[in-house]
Amino acid sequence: MPERSVGTKLKIGLSYVAGLTSIDPPELTQDTTETTTLDNAGRRKTFIGTWLDDGEIGGSGYFESGDAGQSALLAARNSGEAVPFEIIYPPSVGASWIGEAIVTSYKAGSAELEELLGFEFTLKVSGEAEFTTTASAGLSGLSLTGTGGTLAPTFSNSKTYYTYDSVSATNVTVTATAADHEIKLYIDGVFSQDLTTAVASASIPLTISVAKKLTIIAKESGKTPVIYEVVVLKTS
Repeated sequence: MPERSVGTKLKIGLSYVAGLTSIDPPELTQDTTETTTLDNAGRRKTFIGTWLDDGEIGGSGYFESGDAGQSALLAARNSGEAVPFEIIYPPSVGASWIGEAIVTSYKAGSAELEELLGFEFTLKVSGEAEFTTTASAGLSGLSLTGTGGTLAPTFSNSKTYYTYDSVSATNVTVTATAADHEIKLYIDGVFSQDLTTAVASASIPLTISVAKKLTIIAKESGKTPVIYEVVVLKTS
C-alpha cells in the first residue's frame, strides 16, 4: 500500500536534521567490465559486475539557524570525514537506510522573494548503505513524572505522538521500557542521554509556557528504529 512521506527523518551523527521538505535516498549502482570476445555470437556484448557504488543522498528544506542537525551537516562538510547517517521512514513503513557518508555540498540561506529561506545538501555514501525493512518492536511502556502532567493519549505501542501538559512542576523525568532495545532521548532535537529500560531519565527542566519536545528512539540491533515524541508544556 502506498504510504505518505510525512514523518521521514534524517539523522547525521547523533543529530536529527530539522526543516526538511525533501530527501532523495541512495541510488545503488554497479560498475561493469566488458568480457566480449571474438567468439561471442549474435552481436551481443557480455559483461561482469565489478565495483558497487551506493550513490548519493540529496536533500533540501527550510534553513533553521542553530538547528543541531543542519549544523552537523556543515561541520561534517568542513571536516571531510565520513559520518554516520540514517534515513528513517514513518513507523507504518518500518524501513530505514543506514551507513556512513561524506558531505560533499552544503548551501544554506537561499533567499527568494516570497519564499522561506532554504538550504540544500548532498551526501556521498562511503561503503555500504544498508536498507532495512524490519521494524523494531518499539516501546512496551512510556511514562512521565511531573506534578500536574497527564500523558495523552494513553500509551500504546503503535501510537508515537503524545502530549504531557498542565504541568506545574519545574522539571519532569521520562521512563521508557523496551527489552533488548537501545533507547536514546533527545530534547528539542538535541541528543540528551542513553536511557536504560524501565529506569527514569535525568531531570528535564521546564520553563512556564514554553513547550519542550522529547523524542525517544527505540532500536533493536539490525532493525529500523521506532520514534516516539512527547510535547511537554508547563502551564503554572
